[in-house]
Amino acid sequence: MTTHDPEPSSRRIKGRTIVISLLIFGLVMSGSLYVFQAINTYHFAETQQALAQKFPKSRPRVEGGRLKGKEVNPLTFRVTLAVDFNPNENQSRIDELADQVLLVAREHLNLNEYEVAELHFYQPIPEQQILMRDLEINLADWQKQH
Repeated sequence: MTTHDPEPSSRRIKGRTIVISLLIFGLVMSGSLYVFQAINTYHFAETQQALAQKFPKSRPRVEGGRLKGKEVNPLTFRVTLAVDFNPNENQSRIDELADQVLLVAREHLNLNEYEVAELHFYQPIPEQQILMRDLEINLADWQKQH
């Protein structure tokens, strides 16, 4: 009994083509993520740079908007900042730092557009758990005081 083996297809994709295609795909996706992030943080770039100058080695991250884009959530201004002390131990220092962050932000943004400020302070300790402190400040009340 003989079996009939089909002839191999003449259209074969070479390994080199697959590798080059995957590299191009990776570059396009990385570029797309970069552009997406740049567009989302463009409005806050000046504030982020000002905070980086005011607080060296703080690695600030600034963003804003509604959480998950839902209308029921308040418009929120968010700042994440690294500190060189335990943020859970010194309340007066955290309050002072929060005021300084919001004063810098007010110089570069219209804080009247936001209802709440979320400030996240963290101390990165190598090979240990990150110490984190979160503050939520009503911006209308804060602006009345300052």
